[in-house]
Amino acid sequence: MGLATQKHLRFWLALLNLRLGYWLKKPSRTRKYSWPSVTFFLREMFGRLDEKSPFLNITDGGHIENLGVYELLRRRCRFIVAVDGEHDPLMNFNALTTLQRLASIDLGVTLDINLEDLRLRNNGLSRSHFEICRIHYPEDGEYQAGIGFLIYLKLSITGNEGEFIGGYRQSEPDFPHHSTLNQFFTEAQFEAYRSLGEHVGDKLFMSAIVGNTMTAGNESIERWFEAAADSMLSPGTYQ
Repeated sequence: MGLATQKHLRFWLALLNLRLGYWLKKPSRTRKYSWPSVTFFLREMFGRLDEKSPFLNITDGGHIENLGVYELLRRRCRFIVAVDGEHDPLMNFNALTTLQRLASIDLGVTLDINLEDLRLRNNGLSRSHFEICRIHYPEDGEYQAGIGFLIYLKLSITGNEGEFIGGYRQSEPDFPHHSTLNQFFTEAQFEAYRSLGEHVGDKLFMSAIVGNTMTAGNESIERWFEAAADSMLSPGTYQ
């Protein structure tokens, strides 16, 4: 369980099949058999796991940090989109602050982000669904210091989501931050979350964010980030 591993429970959780991981064949390895042998089960029971074996034990990345961005920062990706869907009704941004801490300590990477428009106002609403921030990569061996960009999307309500989402929130005040322990959504609940995701996605491409420059033949990840950075950060600061 990553940072939450408890050695005295590891043996029993594996033996009773109460674990969250799953064994998958390593893509770069070719083997005659398709399933891991009992050897890998014993490795799991005694914590002898590594990335060099022909089968990998894949588990929830939230055991390290919930956004799944840490490894992207390690690879010095220039453009990253992160969707924060964790249970966070008070908008404390625990997933993002954990990422900032680990990235700074382990990788020397800093995230320059202003979350003010995502915080809850007195009416319980946010001003925005997303923010864009600069990623400052340090000089590291063969790599020069550089700048990347992260678009951070958050489960938030701004008040312009339409009648269905607004009405559902009135009947379900916990929306859109129901406990993640609830894995049995009703049809209405599932549709409310899907509709909110579609709404947020649409807002990422509205003209106020990307301007009128995203025309046919001019669509690219780099151009999209450039337009978003110029509209949400200081104009002309895209690098």
